[in-house]
Amino acid sequence: MTRGAGTPGLQRKTASMTIMTGGDAIAESLLANGVDTVFGIPGIQLDNLFDAFHRRRNRLRVIHTRHEQGAAYMAMGYAQSSDRTGTFAVVPGPGLLNSLTPLADAASANLPVLGITGQIPSAQIGRGLGMVHELKDQMRAVEGVIDWVRRANHPSEVPGLLDDAFRHMISRRRKPAVFEMAPDMMGARAPVELRGPARADDPPRPDPDLIAKATQRISAAAYPIVMAGGGVAGAEGALRRFAERLGAPVVMSQNARGALAEDHPLAHHMLCGQELWLKTDLVIAVGTRFTTPALSWGRAGEFPVIRIDIDPVQITKPGRADIAIVADAQGALNALLQALEGVAVKARPDGHADIRAELRRRLDGLEPLAGYARALRQALPRDGIVVSDITQFGVYARFGLPVYTPKSYLLPGYEATLGWAYPAALGAQIANPGRKVVTFAGDGGFMFNVQELATAVQHDIPVVALVFNNGRYGNVHQIQAKSYGGRHIAVDLKNPDFVALARAFGMSAERVESADQLFETLRRFLDARAPALIEIPVGEMPDVWTLVKRPPSQGPAA
Repeated sequence: MTRGAGTPGLQRKTASMTIMTGGDAIAESLLANGVDTVFGIPGIQLDNLFDAFHRRRNRLRVIHTRHEQGAAYMAMGYAQSSDRTGTFAVVPGPGLLNSLTPLADAASANLPVLGITGQIPSAQIGRGLGMVHELKDQMRAVEGVIDWVRRANHPSEVPGLLDDAFRHMISRRRKPAVFEMAPDMMGARAPVELRGPARADDPPRPDPDLIAKATQRISAAAYPIVMAGGGVAGAEGALRRFAERLGAPVVMSQNARGALAEDHPLAHHMLCGQELWLKTDLVIAVGTRFTTPALSWGRAGEFPVIRIDIDPVQITKPGRADIAIVADAQGALNALLQALEGVAVKARPDGHADIRAELRRRLDGLEPLAGYARALRQALPRDGIVVSDITQFGVYARFGLPVYTPKSYLLPGYEATLGWAYPAALGAQIANPGRKVVTFAGDGGFMFNVQELATAVQHDIPVVALVFNNGRYGNVHQIQAKSYGGRHIAVDLKNPDFVALARAFGMSAERVESADQLFETLRRFLDARAPALIEIPVGEMPDVWTLVKRPPSQGPAA
């Protein structure tokens, strides 16, 4: 093996092998798997890798950020809003540790996000010499968060390991991965056999006997409902056809919003779902963890549950499934549709439109939240992307903001992380340059990654950020008021002038005082196609949780 010999990046073919650096092998493997953008921050252990990126700058764009967490969240937003892997590159040690929260979010949201990191020089790994950016056991630190973590010890190992990483990320339940390599190996030149794009494992085929049993249950049910989760991604057409065949209402989890357009007569959000739970005699759960209904809505054992999930482990959690079909949503739904051909269906679900209308009426009464949601929806095109932070307006928007297309309403998964939304929105915009992107956060959450305003300006990423400013961590303040006799601690915030701050970064910014002003300003900023910020001063907000957190519908939780 030759380390650092010859001209960096010079590639010479020998038989079917190509002599190249480890950094070149990484870059070529990314390109082979359709990666066109890497978010990240260079550093001494990544210099050889970023040099390889630079030599491919016409094919591989680098978006450098102001914090590693921002880079990883941009990769997450890129993945969540598209069918592609989001990729970031950060230095080892503190850089990688800064990206662990986004990796945990990506795991919770089932997203293919690839983290690439360096190491200390390979001869010093594990010796505990106190090298720059050294961790006691970097791979083990990451293994506490995600499943796939590997190190390439030689350039020749890179294509095989990255092929395995991509196969891991895109097969069955999608998930993140981390790949590391020492800086001397990134610069070393050696014969490398490159590979083509990784091929996802074939999804499991639905068991015909279980499809037959499910068909019998479905044909006999009077009031079936479909519970759809993030696993229906890519199967939206089959989901719609299946629901229409039964006339069954479809209750979409937060990760599934837009699988059916909000104005489809069978489309419902989770607030409607709890009401429909009272009426159903059969639940068909597709690509969902099923946690909220099984643990919070009661009626355990009162009706059969059919579950469809690509993950044979997840399908057993958190409660029972009378029929458990291990398959991808597309394959299982198409198999059920075929089995139902010519079969008389008893189902005549009624009243679900009235349930939706009543909840719409109640949501519309929660001002000023309802007015802001109307302004946002009216200003944004039907296929516009909304990225929600964890904030009081965000809780309302989960149910009160209509969503019409898949992958257009983004949340961070069950980690529910403050501050994720702005960098994730930048990633979503990079992945979808022809669509308009709006993100919103509270004043508390927005400050977690406020430095990425500089990234938006530097790379001209035309995301519009809404900052709802009430000078506090609003959700926590509201909980403390209800649960602790009005005693508040550590929730009041002294903020900068957000408009002046955004302008100091070099973007347009305005403050609005009403929903009408929000609509006009947001529409103007979206049309300008440039980074912008709108501050919305707000006072005490209505408690949306009174609609969300309700006692179990009947009986004990499952």
